[in-house]
Amino acid sequence: MSSNDFTITAIERWRLDVPFHDRCAHTVEIRVPGWSVVDLYRVTLASGAMGVGETLENYTWGKIGDEGAQQHVGRNAWDLIWDDELGAGLQMALFDAVGKNAGVPIHRLLGTQYREDCPVSWWAQDMEPLLWAREAASAERLGFTTMKVKARPWFDLEDQLEAVTEATSDHFQLDADFNGLLLGVDVAVPMLKRLEETFPILAIFESPIPQEDVAGNAALRSKIANPIAMHFGNPPVMTAIREGVCDGFVIGGGASRVLRDGTLADHAKMPFWLQLVGTGLTTMWSVHLGAVLSQARWPAIPGVNIYSHTLLKEFTISGGHARVPDGPGLGVEVDWDAVEGFRVDPDYRKPQPREIHTIFWPDGRQTQYKDGGYRADFLAGKLPVFLPGIRLERRLDDGSDEFDRIWTERFG
Repeated sequence: MSSNDFTITAIERWRLDVPFHDRCAHTVEIRVPGWSVVDLYRVTLASGAMGVGETLENYTWGKIGDEGAQQHVGRNAWDLIWDDELGAGLQMALFDAVGKNAGVPIHRLLGTQYREDCPVSWWAQDMEPLLWAREAASAERLGFTTMKVKARPWFDLEDQLEAVTEATSDHFQLDADFNGLLLGVDVAVPMLKRLEETFPILAIFESPIPQEDVAGNAALRSKIANPIAMHFGNPPVMTAIREGVCDGFVIGGGASRVLRDGTLADHAKMPFWLQLVGTGLTTMWSVHLGAVLSQARWPAIPGVNIYSHTLLKEFTISGGHARVPDGPGLGVEVDWDAVEGFRVDPDYRKPQPREIHTIFWPDGRQTQYKDGGYRADFLAGKLPVFLPGIRLERRLDDGSDEFDRIWTERFG
């Protein structure tokens, strides 16, 4: 083998529209409809080795245009793999190709293997209680032991937690992501203490109040028992560590950034979860990263469960963990028949149908919105948060005259 064997001879991009799973499609089509659009990258080296990676067109830490990607044809892949500017899919494909050509798994390229199995979590958007329960039951049946959920003030959170508790075994756990919607210590402390005491299923609270509130987060952490996770870098990481605003982090990004941030977390002895969203390809990429980072102890959040297909021929979670592949590159087998079936035009853009969101308040009032704009009103404190008995109903345009009439009358 010579260095010339690592010369890039071709870079291809295939756009896919991977359907969401029927179980959660209605909610996901409203909340993150663009996540079904996947750009699959295939890199071929002079040796014939081929690597595969993916980028979610509408949710990614980074991407590259076709012209920029093609400029790297003829270069040595070794010179490029650590360049996060390449974007998610191309960087992943290059690591896969280099690993295959060198005959080693990606985690060998990343560092020294620390663990043989990596924790992976299920993920659920904001849903009514019975749908959360169905998600959790499906997760446990498929080998997951944790589920990260979006805790939102337009649903009765205690009803949701009670439903999940009843649907799962005693060892199943939930991590709740508030995205700052508990607003401040005055709201967060009494609510989180009550939830801790009532629902032992709860494990980690992510961003209960706005992350930039350093004093508030430090005070909150001192008053509750469950660990708090915050996105790495906000506030600046040394401020977060020095002021004690959280117990661990959410880390994402390219290979260089993830290893840098994960190594700093290791020095601080603070755990984290990896949050890199995609199909089975991204999930296994996360597993390789988690294999070499000692503090990647919290379950990774890839969101793979929202898709009807992982794009892989085999994908298994057991005991809440994925086995770290030991085959060359990603160490997985792509289901190319499925990939071909999901291919769409290279410039495909997913249409967004009209929506009607109705909040049913505990006092009997109803307010309607044409999208999720009410989140900003809750976050700004214009609407009361986490009221008992509140609920949300969402409706997508089904093409009916009734929907058109309601939408036109309300929103014009």
